[in-house]
Amino acid sequence: MPAQAATALGPVTAEVTFISRSASLGLGYTWGHGVLTYGGRQYPFEVRGASAASIGFSSGTSVGKVYNLQRVEDFEGTYWALSGEATIGAGVSGSLMENNDGVRIRLQENRSGGRLAASPSRLTVRFVTAANPPAPAPGESPGDKAGAAAPATPNAASDNAAGVHAAGANTASANVSAGKSVH
Repeated sequence: MPAQAATALGPVTAEVTFISRSASLGLGYTWGHGVLTYGGRQYPFEVRGASAASIGFSSGTSVGKVYNLQRVEDFEGTYWALSGEATIGAGVSGSLMENNDGVRIRLQENRSGGRLAASPSRLTVRFVTAANPPAPAPGESPGDKAGAAAPATPNAASDNAAGVHAAGANTASANVSAGKSVH
C-alpha cells in the first residue's frame, strides 16, 4: 500500500479476518464471524447486516487492516460504506468502511457465488464471548467458528442494532466510503 494511503487512513493499529455470507432478493442480509487481532490479543466478533438493491448469494473470506483503533471497545459498532458486488463464480475485491469513532477497516476479499449489489451499506460488528458464542450460520456447524478459543471481550454488554453488507465488489465494481477511493 502506498505511504500516502496509510497516512490518509491513519495509523494501522490492528488486523482483522472474517468469513461472511450474503443472500439477497431485492433486500439482502449478510452475516458472519471473525477475529480482531489488537495489542497481541485476539477478540472474536460477529457481523450482521442488511442491504438494498441486491440479488443472489455469495460467501467469502476477508482480511484487512484496522486504522485509528485507540481502544478495543471502539471496534464494535456500525460501519458505513458504499459497496457494490458483481460476483459470478469467484472474484477478489477491496472495501473501506468507517464507524462513528473514526475506526476504519480496509479489506481484501475473496468471494464466490452469484450476486449483484450496489448500495450504501451498514455493517454492525459485535464482540462475542465464550458464554455468548455467535450462532452458526445456516448450513454451518458450530465447529466452523473462527476464534472460538479467543479471549473474552472487553465489552460484552454492547447492544448494537443489525446493520448491512459491506463486503466488497467482486470482479467488476469498486467500493468507496465517504467519498474516498478504495484503490
